[in-house]
Amino acid sequence: VVGKKESIARLQKHPLARAIRADKLCLAALSATLLHYQKDEALQEIPTWRMISLSTDQLRQRAEKWKNSLGLGEVITSQSTVGGGTLPEETLPTCVFALRVNSPNRLLGQLRSFQPPVIARLDEDKVLFDPRTVLDEQDHDLLSAIKSSLNLEK
Repeated sequence: VVGKKESIARLQKHPLARAIRADKLCLAALSATLLHYQKDEALQEIPTWRMISLSTDQLRQRAEKWKNSLGLGEVITSQSTVGGGTLPEETLPTCVFALRVNSPNRLLGQLRSFQPPVIARLDEDKVLFDPRTVLDEQDHDLLSAIKSSLNLEK
């Protein structure tokens, strides 16, 4: 916080000051993140930048892998939303794994009930899974959740 000494003193005494104060864990995470930028390794080490930097060919390969693993669906081109706060309307081209099911909203609800939840989107009555939003190490959990949900839907 930057400002007059009196204003800062009032803010420090406010009951919310303790709740919003950065703790040691938060500062350690911030420090580690900033070091990745300093070492010019943000694209490899920061998950958000790693996801943003994926090529459409890489995304298509993962979506095809999901399709082949499940033995159904299709791979189509789409757009990934980059994010809310700083880039609310920015999109990137992507390739998604798409499923057409009888009850897409029910499937979406089932997927959200898993731990961790699977968040997909609905577009033109197809449930879309965007590889840009799934870390490589999460593929198994994603595919397990889809398989389980599809068995429940039958």
